Amino acid sequence: MLDVAIVLSGEIADREGFDYLVRSAAYLVAVDGGLNHLVDLDIIPDLFLGDFDSVGKDALAKAEQWQIDIIKFPVHKNYSDSELAVKEILFGQRFDLIAAKPVIGLLAAFGSRYDHLLNNQLLAKRFIEHADFILSDGLLLQWILAGPRKFSLNWPCTEANLAKEYIFSVLALSKSVKNLTICNSEYILNKYDLHSGHSIGISNLAQNADYKRTSEVEISFDKGCLTVIILPED
Repeated sequence: MLDVAIVLSGEIADREGFDYLVRSAAYLVAVDGGLNHLVDLDIIPDLFLGDFDSVGKDALAKAEQWQIDIIKFPVHKNYSDSELAVKEILFGQRFDLIAAKPVIGLLAAFGSRYDHLLNNQLLAKRFIEHADFILSDGLLLQWILAGPRKFSLNWPCTEANLAKEYIFSVLALSKSVKNLTICNSEYILNKYDLHSGHSIGISNLAQNADYKRTSEVEISFDKGCLTVIILPED
């Protein structure tokens, strides 16, 4: 599902879903306190970077024991650790992209710091021509994509969460998203131009009420930046 996983220091709402996303990635980056999550799961990243202000001493010792690549930045700097990680993946010399346009996951991306979350969402939008992005805490999943694109939601991934009914919402992050089509859902759209700030794409469901998983929902659009957010109903 992911070409690259960037593990941040936010919350993990579902460990099974988080573990699935981490292990699906061909290349794994721990960003600062995100290393704590990987040490807990005994998963070795390919790269560890950050200013190390939120990583535990035991996790730091583990990184040295693992002998992985480490890049340390000063605490006082102009860019967030997550931005530095994305730039390293897309433009750094050490990394050969697996795909012409990789899918990058920002994992443990949600938590109490809404400013960090919003920054990461806008960061994904900024680099949308270079990569597709997924933000997740293992339970909630957010796509941020540029058109033209056609895809199925295919979430959740774990048996435990299939018992829950999931809703999804689509929102335009650019001024408009052109020719948006949504199939196999309760509310369908056919070549609809979705505009930023309009709520017509909020709170949709898979077509069959007893079908808990959203994998049959198909979405396509021709132009613009679209975000799709999938989460369980309360």
